[in-house]
Amino acid sequence: MFRGFWRRLVERLRRDFVAGLLVIVPIGFTILGIYWIVQQLDNLILPKVFAFVGLEPDERPPFVGIFFTVGLILVGGELTRSFVGRSALRIWEGAVDRIPVARSLYAVLKQFMQAVFGPDDPSFSSVVLIEYPRRDVWSYAFLTGEIAGAQVPGAAGAGLPERMVKVFIPSTPNPTTGYFLMLPQDDVKLTDLSVEEAFKLIISAGIATGDMEETQKPETPA
Repeated sequence: MFRGFWRRLVERLRRDFVAGLLVIVPIGFTILGIYWIVQQLDNLILPKVFAFVGLEPDERPPFVGIFFTVGLILVGGELTRSFVGRSALRIWEGAVDRIPVARSLYAVLKQFMQAVFGPDDPSFSSVVLIEYPRRDVWSYAFLTGEIAGAQVPGAAGAGLPERMVKVFIPSTPNPTTGYFLMLPQDDVKLTDLSVEEAFKLIISAGIATGDMEETQKPETPA
């Protein structure tokens, strides 16, 4: 009798513990992640400004640094669209272009940000399927552009296909790292996934597939 009671109790506690983990871990890490981002934004620029003018960083109210950082980004975006801002940006890029390491780093970061956030750039807006890392194994990738085989740097005369595409294959669970590939256009299959849905799928290691199927399920007629 007591043995059966303890077995049921242990099984009940085990189920409750697993259910609690499934709820607490995502919530806890989400809160910690948001708190970390808030801290980074709050301490990103404003403490340096306070130190520059001779004020103690602790004298500022909490979270003012977030509004300062966001405001500075908005001002920078507004200036970039103006004649003065574009001229200053050209001067900056001309100066950076003379520094070998800084030139490469700036070019990579600029192209990545334009690909992800640029409203006028079609790159990174299409999700495709490719056979990688071998045949019959499929991976999601993002289109980053097209290129002719004869235009591939350093591959003149290599007999590459005339029509090729450039793709970025993100890693799991950190999609900011991955692999850059150039493939024949015929080896790429377009999908109807949005970039956001693909990122969710990749970060979750495929677990989010059920959520997308549920949201995309057609309504049953009455």
